[in-house]
Amino acid sequence: MSHPVETGIAEAHYDPDCTPEQIVQVLSALDRWSGRTARHVMHQRKSDRHNYRTSVIIEASEEQPGAAALRKIFHVPTRNVSKAGLGFVAPPVFMPRVLSDRALLVRTDLMFRVGTQVKVKLGSADGKMPTLCGVVMRLRPIHFGFFDVGIRFVARES
Repeated sequence: MSHPVETGIAEAHYDPDCTPEQIVQVLSALDRWSGRTARHVMHQRKSDRHNYRTSVIIEASEEQPGAAALRKIFHVPTRNVSKAGLGFVAPPVFMPRVLSDRALLVRTDLMFRVGTQVKVKLGSADGKMPTLCGVVMRLRPIHFGFFDVGIRFVARES
């Protein structure tokens, strides 16, 4: 697959480096697993989770070392949402929409480390939904090299 090459960009948009069918397979496998274990595991959640199958925008809210002011904006497939947080699945790698010297492949396990502060935009980029500040609380490997990522919301961006 060829990508256009551009230099001098201030932000880079990243998409999962996988097919939509792979994402559906992973989400289905997680749903089956959750259904089988729900009766055997006691969940200590403050808020109910709801299926939320869409794509949201996530951006690191802290400067990445050597990023030279390049905003990295990730379009991620979500799994569920609650008042307290968001769950999504991520492939091992995210691919920039436009290749450049500054916009390279990004590994999920490096970008979404536990403790990383992020900004989450629910809904479309031009929508009316607020931007929420959050922190990565869970990063665990799951099916086919994908990761299950959990973000806890901590504030609304003003």
